[in-house]
Amino acid sequence: MSWFRKYPLFALAISVCTVIALGEVAFVYERFAASREAARRLAQRKVEHEGMAQLLPPPTREVAATIEADLAKAQRSLAAMQGELTGRGPAAERLRSAKVPTARTDAFFDLAAFVERMRALAETSGVEVRPEAARFGFSAYANEGPETDRIEPVFRQRQVTEYLLEALLAARPRALFSVKRERTLTKAEREARAAAAAEGAPPEEPAPDPGSDSPDYFGVGPGVSARVRGYVDSTAFRLVFTGQTAALRSFLNKLASFELPVLVREVEVDAATAEEAVATPNGEEAPTRMEPTDAAAASVVLSTESSPAKGASPAKAAPGKAAAAARAPRAALALPIVSKSLSKYTVTVEFIELVAAQPPAGEAPPPTS
Repeated sequence: MSWFRKYPLFALAISVCTVIALGEVAFVYERFAASREAARRLAQRKVEHEGMAQLLPPPTREVAATIEADLAKAQRSLAAMQGELTGRGPAAERLRSAKVPTARTDAFFDLAAFVERMRALAETSGVEVRPEAARFGFSAYANEGPETDRIEPVFRQRQVTEYLLEALLAARPRALFSVKRERTLTKAEREARAAAAAEGAPPEEPAPDPGSDSPDYFGVGPGVSARVRGYVDSTAFRLVFTGQTAALRSFLNKLASFELPVLVREVEVDAATAEEAVATPNGEEAPTRMEPTDAAAASVVLSTESSPAKGASPAKAAPGKAAAAARAPRAALALPIVSKSLSKYTVTVEFIELVAAQPPAGEAPPPTS
């Protein structure tokens, strides 16, 4: 201590030099560590570069621009398909803007008004509605409205059913035999099915709603349905009617306009039985077939009129003609009638709905526009 007191300036200089030396050592070590880290990163980048150089196509700026253009094109195509699946025209606008009933009584009167409209439309179009189709797929609610948690799905099914029936009745089939639909799902059941789809587990079968044993309902197999869990949901409908091929063609052409996202999944064609073909629209009588004896007599009359016997005068041929006409008076007044064949058609369609994308766990859902 006496030495430092004796030479204070020298001691101060020694202390400053020591501090500077220690700082230089620390700086050198920091630079050495940074250089080692830079060398490690450089080696890693070289490995990544060598791996990327083997990619096809190579990740160049031109390829990146092409990928971005393809992505934009795919996004535009996706937006166009999503727009198609929301429908267009007055039918889609009615579906989107319709006010869902809030009470069971309101839902009941909505279904009752729908049934009356369809009956009046069928009568105007000259289509017979068989007793099995008298409630147009909603006989389960002939006396009361659906349960509160089923009001909305039943109302949506009613809207789609009305669109399908309007298209079918405009095609003027001979008779409507049945209208069926898939069993409705409540909001909780839909959410449970969506959650099961997100987890990859098979969805639990929901409890049946009231009236599930009625003739209104049917099930569509997974091999026929367009439903894709987590992406596309659907509701199936089935209409059974008789008519000629033109009625079926007109009905399918109307659905192909895609005013609503309705896909035809299956068409079954059977020959209509005598009981199914007996009814005719507007009270017309079905054309009667001529008996073989009547047809033979008619051919005799026609042949007698067209070519009298060789060497016989018209006066002599007249008695034979009159005798043939007396034997077949009805056939002599009409040519043979070939009635147009009727077929029984079973058309299964699906109404398509896109499932909203679920955000990953822990993320907030995207804002809705």
